[in-house]
Parts: sequence; C-alpha cells; structure tokens
Amino acid sequence: MTRVLFYLPVVTPWWFDNIVAPLIRTLAVDSKVHILVAPLWRNTGIGPDQIAGCSAIPNLLWHIVDDPDHRSLRTSPTDPDGLVAFVRSIAPDYVFCRSADVATPSRFPGKVVQLLEAGAPPFAFPSDRIIFQRDFLHHGAMPMLDDADRHALDATFAGAWQRMRSRFDSQPPFCLSREAALERMGLPRDRKIVALPLEYEHEEAFTGFHGPFTRNLDLIEHLADAIDHDCVLAITDHPLNYRYIDNCPVYAMIEALGDRAHLVPNAVARYWPTTLLIQNCDGLVVRDTKALYAGAFFGKPTLRLSHRPTADWIGAHDDVASFLEDVRAGRGGARIDDASRWFAFHILHEVISPTEISSADILDRIDMPFSGDRLRAGLARFEAQQGEVDLAA
Repeated sequence: MTRVLFYLPVVTPWWFDNIVAPLIRTLAVDSKVHILVAPLWRNTGIGPDQIAGCSAIPNLLWHIVDDPDHRSLRTSPTDPDGLVAFVRSIAPDYVFCRSADVATPSRFPGKVVQLLEAGAPPFAFPSDRIIFQRDFLHHGAMPMLDDADRHALDATFAGAWQRMRSRFDSQPPFCLSREAALERMGLPRDRKIVALPLEYEHEEAFTGFHGPFTRNLDLIEHLADAIDHDCVLAITDHPLNYRYIDNCPVYAMIEALGDRAHLVPNAVARYWPTTLLIQNCDGLVVRDTKALYAGAFFGKPTLRLSHRPTADWIGAHDDVASFLEDVRAGRGGARIDDASRWFAFHILHEVISPTEISSADILDRIDMPFSGDRLRAGLARFEAQQGEVDLAA
C-alpha cells in the first residue's frame, strides 16, 4: 500500500478542515496516510476538533509533536536530524508539506511537494483552491515543456486570456485612465510610481525570514532611502493587516517620509486597490507576495527582495539600482507571451480543488508534472468560476 505523509507545522485549523482533510479522506481510500503535525500555537497546528473531524477516516496515523520544541518546527527545527530520521522510519512514497522550513523537508524520502494557496492576481480563485509546488515560493515556476506542450497551453487558453484582458479594459475601476486612477489614489502624475504592496505581518506569518527584510518598517525605510525625488513610493497595506494588526508605526513612518511615500487608501480592506496600483505604476517591489503576478500580467518591471527563487520569464531584478534604471527608462517586465503561458499553466493545470479530485489524480500530478490531457477540464472549471464572478458583479 502507498504511504503518504502530511507534514503540517504551519497549517491553520481552517486550512486543515477545508484543504487538508478532504485530501486525506481521498488519499486514505487507497493509501496509508500519516499526519505529522504540531499542537495549536499562534493559530497554526491542530486541536481536538481537527482530530475528531478525521476520526472516521481509515488507514490514518497521527504523529503529534507535543514537546516544547514543537514551536521550532515552523521555521528551524531544534533537532532536524531527529525529525528526518523519524520521517525515514515512516518511509513515505509521497510527502505533502505545509511548513515555512524548506531545508528539513528537502531531506525527507519520497516525492515532496508544498501545499500552497492558488492566488495569482489579477485572477481570482475560491479560497479553497490550492497547488502542489515542488519548490517553496518559487514564483512563476513551470515544469519542463516541449513545443507540443507549449502549443497546447497557448491554444487552449487564448480565448480566456483575451476575455480576461478585455474585462480589465472595461471593468471599473480598471477602465480608468492612468491620470484618473492616480488621482483617485492620491498619487502625483509627474513622478515615477513605485508600487509596494505590504505583506501580512501577524505572528502567525512565519515566512518573513526568507528575505532580507523581516519587517515592513525596515523594507519601507530601505526603499525610501534608495529612490530619488523623481519617484514616489506608493504603498498598499495587506487587507489582513487592517483587520488584525496595529500598523500605526508603519503609517507614521509613511507620513514622516512626506512626498517620498504615499499610503494608497483602502478603507474597506480589499485587494483591488493593490491591483489598480500595480496596473498604473511604473515599477513594482515585492518580497514573497503573489502580487508579483499582477506585475507580470501588466508587464511591469519588478524588484523581488527574497531568498526564494523567481522564474526567469518574469525578468525580476534583485537589486534596487538596476530596477530603478528600468523604471526610469520605461522598460523591463515580463513579455506578454510568457505571462500568458504561465497563467495558462497555473489556471488550467496547476490549480485544483481538494474536494473535486481523485486519489489517482492527486498522485499522478506529482508523478507527472504536466499532461496536456488535463487542460480542457481545467478550462471548463475556470470558465464556470468566471461565469459566477461575472454574475456576482
């Protein structure tokens, strides 16, 4: 019998109930499933409700790390060798990870994938859609494709891609002229606009150490010092920061910077102000946020300040000086054909619903990173979803 391990130190209860548990139920029909997880801490881990919710699942074994060192599992285990030895004793064929720690799971036996959110602005997905990614936060990654694969992606997605771009051309507020959009956001029209979408900075967000700046305050200060007066740093705050974080120190810093920085208003804590800003900016700065994909969609030169990899097709900079050269010259950014192909792969092939996939398909997607046979079904799912979005608008 196939052995499957779910390694979940940073899973939240909601994510476990709505994402992981359906996958476990499906896989346990044909596989022996092990769950290696920590108790609830900083809203990550599992509690009695999660265990009770899986009580009727066959072929399921729990391994709960309940010693004081369980907190270290989120980022850097106190005893990585012991953890790896324990996983080797399970001898999984497949490992599904939800962890900010990258180094330790890379030593696990079996085929290892990360469970990640499916978000890819400006496209919207239901909150329970996910992807299986081989390298943690490798933005823009795709498997090796031959000419036939690339043609299949391009041909299958061409109509949906054009409809999506037309939707942005006609849908408020994205149909605004650049001048009107900048005025709406309180931004000047005579300076280069450098967009900076801030990331969620709650104590339950464990991924900040994957870049040179762990705090939004430090990132803003660095960028404000690096850009000249011909540019303005246009900042949007993450919607979850509005809900759960006292970000007054960040707002005070932005105000103190005067005309060098501006906070784009987002009183109702939605995501579209960030997309509107990226659509009309001259350059985009990100760490690990998926707002990077909106930059690729709109062809914006992008600076990514992260230790995680970025696919070459995005053309992201890793230093401020070369990035600002492209911003001032009005060049750079992803090529439209490359962006279209990645969105095609992501939407038609990579995004799955954990409640609408078979055990065989889950494992087949890990064994075979790409198959053109999956594209038509992926297009049907996406078109149905977009139809629902249009009806709700």
